[in-house]
Amino acid sequence: MHHVTPTRGRTHLTFIGGGTMACAILDGLAESALTAFGPGQKPEYSFSITARRQERVVQLSARYPGAYVADNNDDEKLWLFAKDDKPAAHIILICTKPQSTFDVCESIRLAHEKAPMPYNLPTVVTMSPGITISKLESWLNPQNHPKRFTVLRTMPNTPVSIRQGATALVASRHATTAEVDRVIALFRVFSPCVETLPEENLLDVAAAVSGSGPAYLFQFYKFLVAAGVQWGLPESLARSLVMQTGVGASMLANNQPEVSLSSMIGNVCVPGGSTEKGIKSLVDVGLQAAVTNAVGTSLEANHGMKGRE
Repeated sequence: MHHVTPTRGRTHLTFIGGGTMACAILDGLAESALTAFGPGQKPEYSFSITARRQERVVQLSARYPGAYVADNNDDEKLWLFAKDDKPAAHIILICTKPQSTFDVCESIRLAHEKAPMPYNLPTVVTMSPGITISKLESWLNPQNHPKRFTVLRTMPNTPVSIRQGATALVASRHATTAEVDRVIALFRVFSPCVETLPEENLLDVAAAVSGSGPAYLFQFYKFLVAAGVQWGLPESLARSLVMQTGVGASMLANNQPEVSLSSMIGNVCVPGGSTEKGIKSLVDVGLQAAVTNAVGTSLEANHGMKGRE
């Protein structure tokens, strides 16, 4: 596990895009004791958010009353808010669709050319598969410019909303230890698992595994519930049993990392018993090939999200 040096002073977070992932992270922060949602709390993080539709601005303002919410990335108040907040550091989290990333980077660059910050440029964190660090740096940093935006690519998943996320991360070679530690510390607030990858190309693989993973598991849970219903269980009862089985099995495996998953399967399967026969039927119908194909298909799609050349 990457050892993180504690950050001193408040960090300001600017969320570009107020959609599902931004709200999942904000909700995870709200669940922690590090934000100013409760009276009398001393916040470690402050934040501002952008959204494209006015009705969404209203919704986000009500949901996160401590934030400044803008309806476009060019709003000068958005960046002045971060500046006037006088944070020790500023992290910009791009939470938009991949095809919007170039325009977002352009607006960030122009905003900071107009109103430069009194400290180092913000760290820019993306959550998009396919778009490389080198491409992001070329969009953010004009040639021969004396200061550079530092870029980190991440891939969290939606359980961050209940502080149970899994996040893969890779940093630009220009990133300092302090900058990387600051981002890791932020993500650990809502993501118990934060894995720093040895190679950037592995981020798209992680996106296809853990980023998409909740949906794969939900699909399996859906099928398991449906099977229970088919054989006579009431749907609400089947769902309750399946959900708790998923939670318990995941906790059991996570609490015993030294035990292989094959051994855990064997611990449930009595030789010749009903569970062993059920597992054999899953193997016989090609479950492993189906899962491998799903991850491969997702990975191929991730590679296609390269944004503007």
